[in-house]
Amino acid sequence: MDAKTQLTDRQIAVLIDLENVGLSSIQWLFDQISDIGRIIVKRAYADWSIEASKKDQLLELGIEAIPLVRSTSGGKNASDIRLAIDAVDLQFTSPVDTFVIISSDSDFVPLVSKLRSAGKTVLGAGEEKKAPKTLVKSCDRYFYLDKDRSIRKSKREKSTVKLNETENLIRRAVEASIDEHGKVLGSKLHQMILRLDPSFDYSLYGYSTFTKFLEASSILKLNRPDGPGDITIELLEQTAPVIDAPVSSKELWEQIDAAWSKRADKSGASIPGPNAAADAATALGVHKLSASVYKTLQELLDASEYLAKKWSRKSNTIIRS
Repeated sequence: MDAKTQLTDRQIAVLIDLENVGLSSIQWLFDQISDIGRIIVKRAYADWSIEASKKDQLLELGIEAIPLVRSTSGGKNASDIRLAIDAVDLQFTSPVDTFVIISSDSDFVPLVSKLRSAGKTVLGAGEEKKAPKTLVKSCDRYFYLDKDRSIRKSKREKSTVKLNETENLIRRAVEASIDEHGKVLGSKLHQMILRLDPSFDYSLYGYSTFTKFLEASSILKLNRPDGPGDITIELLEQTAPVIDAPVSSKELWEQIDAAWSKRADKSGASIPGPNAAADAATALGVHKLSASVYKTLQELLDASEYLAKKWSRKSNTIIRS
């Protein structure tokens, strides 16, 4: 189920653009990729007349410092060029089948593309705030080197984490991988998500497994097998009933009005949009408002003269008149 188990017994080369990323989270990265396969090459590229203080740390990590001294100011890309040359050389002269390019530099996109076109697996790593999307998307998977600190933070905040930002990604992955019955195996869905977004990592949301991450999504239905085996997933919209509520049903509008009034009992009081939508969905008998004939709160107000007299919408809130 976990993508890490998909790449066992790999022969790995780790090539580090040291001037671009430094060494602060390299040990954490080694821990992550140790589950993928065997690291047989570890090399760091930099002008060691400038980065000499980091050599002791390289020795502790078992990383080979590739000699590189710039003779002119025009050689600022010398380390990038040497890294690329070594990668191509290793492609033809070693058993390496997986490359880890540690850099946030978009200049490595052509190298990544070249290695992948030769059938190699290419992982990338760099800082989230610096890594360009072109580089992230070009890799089979991309690790954010500042993620180890993010994981600890997200686990503390797990109860308040909202998955809205990933639901579009999940939906795209499900729609791209479902079978003729509208279902997809969990392992296949995980692979599809990683293909769509190589930087995806469920642990950033504080979940220890991919299944637990999926269980927190509001748009999925998970089916567990009676015995051993993979879970199957489908979009809730495919099975959730859509209620065509009659617009003349005063009882329905009164029910929604009563639910909103509990949250905002005075004129001018406001209700966050998600809360107002959840109350309306409950009254309509659907799991969320967009699964009804009224896709948005504005459509709901436009359909009900009763509610429109008492409530108005402003930005992502509902306000009592």
